[in-house]
Amino acid sequence: MKDQARWVEYHRGPRIDAIPVVGVGGLIFAIGIVVLALVGLPIAKWFLLGAAILGVGVAGALRFFRRVHPRTEVEETQLNVGRQRQQP
Repeated sequence: MKDQARWVEYHRGPRIDAIPVVGVGGLIFAIGIVVLALVGLPIAKWFLLGAAILGVGVAGALRFFRRVHPRTEVEETQLNVGRQRQQP
């Protein structure tokens, strides 16, 4: 009985972040979690709808910004803060 109590104290159960999920299986897993959340928590549909609308809006704004302000060679070299060119 004492060994069982020590095992219960040591084993805290499976952690969701320790389950490796990659590739197409990861996509199916993610969609399944969303569906389970929508079925289990009906109010979550409003959160999901709001998040989807906000995500599409931010993505559209970023695409519009990059179309209006295309990258130039000067901007790309300014991002290399740690690298400084030596003067000839």
